Amino acid sequence: MDKHRKVINNLTPRQREVLRLVAEGRSAREIGSLLRISSRTVEYHKYRLMEDLNLRTSAELIRFAIKHGIVLD
Repeated sequence: MDKHRKVINNLTPRQREVLRLVAEGRSAREIGSLLRISSRTVEYHKYRLMEDLNLRTSAELIRFAIKHGIVLD
């Protein structure tokens, strides 16, 4: 099992939800409002995802989500 698949399998429901919403183009503020969490918490989830997946940009994170079926393009 490759590292990315292992990380995907270990995502919490909240992380998966944040990743899906980021990939849909939502801002941290919008995501926070939808999920009733602060935008800082959203940014933290995003940061951790990027760190765990060894991604550097939001664009890479979005591509990753689409490629792995987290969100449909």
